[in-house]
Amino acid sequence: MISVVIPLYNCRKYIARAIQSVLSQTILPSEIIVVNDGSTDRSAEIVKDIHDSRVTLIEQENGGPSKARNTGVKHAKGEWVVFLDADDELLPGALKYFNSIILIHKEVDIVDCNNQFRTGNHVTAGKSKINGYIKNPLRELFFGRISPGCGRSIFRCEFILKHPYNEHIRRYEDVELLTRILENAIVYSTD
Repeated sequence: MISVVIPLYNCRKYIARAIQSVLSQTILPSEIIVVNDGSTDRSAEIVKDIHDSRVTLIEQENGGPSKARNTGVKHAKGEWVVFLDADDELLPGALKYFNSIILIHKEVDIVDCNNQFRTGNHVTAGKSKINGYIKNPLRELFFGRISPGCGRSIFRCEFILKHPYNEHIRRYEDVELLTRILENAIVYSTD
């Protein structure tokens, strides 16, 4: 069971596209948890207009992306969680690919994959420099050979519950999380 957690803060222009990218997957998640982190635009109403039983909207006062992600994980029913920012999209087949990896490598805590960056019509594809189990994930992060994060990785939910995001950090919270957890994580990287 895979849960997708989307923190939402004033992203009405992109949120429907982000959710649709998840609902268009060949293997669907058991749930999509959107955590509205005190948006002041129409973001939450757009989510409410999506009539799919897998989409759940949780409302909270603004506490930042770390708190929103932690809230989503606490409500997740899945064994695995994919974090997706409200202005990001999952590439077609992403959940099917994640699922194929976690079925084979049952002991991993994190699976790190490639991603793409799109600016207008320009697309830049990331290239994973390492395939397989990572001996020293923190070192490989430092040298830029892995970079688990939103939309490109799947995390064991139990692992993230034990090592939550630091809610006092509102920027580069993912970097702080990774530097803290990678020393104790079993990481598998694939392109």
